[in-house]
Amino acid sequence: MTSVIGQAILESALSGALFSLKVAAVLVPALVLYDLLAPSPLFARWGRRLEPWLGRLGMSPPCAMPLAAGVFLGIIYGAGVILPIAEEKTIGPDELHSVGLFLCTCHAVIEDTFLFAWIGARSPLEVAGRMLLLAGVRLTLAVAVTGGRRLWLGPRGGTALAAGPRMA
Repeated sequence: MTSVIGQAILESALSGALFSLKVAAVLVPALVLYDLLAPSPLFARWGRRLEPWLGRLGMSPPCAMPLAAGVFLGIIYGAGVILPIAEEKTIGPDELHSVGLFLCTCHAVIEDTFLFAWIGARSPLEVAGRMLLLAGVRLTLAVAVTGGRRLWLGPRGGTALAAGPRMA
């Protein structure tokens, strides 16, 4: 009886260690790539190109860096990028709230897909399908939630709908 329990514990530990190595194999290169690209002007250019869409969601170009970190690497790493930006007052509280809402619903799209692919996808077509489905659903939900925030709270965090209907 003891050897059966010991065998089960050993197998679980080995399985957990293998899974941790798989996760590290996906995360470490992604984090290194992000750290190499962060000081480059890439995010500033990306933010300027996305400015019309970011503006509709209550964000400005400086929000591009935490959005990229959160969407590609996850909400924890995104939060690690958001905190210094918030402390430096690079973005305002309304933008900070919009970024947080967006990342709550649309984080780690790339990382999650690679992890799912590594764990059980059988073909590149299946990985692509999962990535497109995951990204599409999460992005749609994130835009709806973030845009809904602006509808209900207004651009400055007040109550837009409580003020009455808007005249065109």
